Amino acid sequence: MRYLTLLLLLFAAHTTFAQDAAQPKPSYCEEAPDTYGKSGVPGGEAAPSLPKFATTPTKEYKVQVAILRYTDPAEYPFHPTLVARYRPCEQVWVVESRQSFVNREDAVALQTELEKAGYGGSYITDLVAYQ
Repeated sequence: MRYLTLLLLLFAAHTTFAQDAAQPKPSYCEEAPDTYGKSGVPGGEAAPSLPKFATTPTKEYKVQVAILRYTDPAEYPFHPTLVARYRPCEQVWVVESRQSFVNREDAVALQTELEKAGYGGSYITDLVAYQ
């Protein structure tokens, strides 16, 4: 019985280590962020200024229903309006609405629909889009 317990613990430790090794973090997750004008261009003194575009920032909304750690979203069926997106630095899957909404009322309507479908812990996130 003692050997069986030891074998199960070793198997669990190996499985956990194998999951961590299977999805290593990208190198940019470990590097400190660098501002654009701070780093010089090879052969030049400073970085060129950023290009200007004729866009306007607008606030949009998404409905987030889950953040999955140590779970593959392919194992579960989700509502057709949802998509899972992987964040490599945090090593989590974010399950959120496929569409972003300009009006908060539309996001609240989807949130209500998802709550009726069983996604009780959903919340609305803000994002900046450019038009």
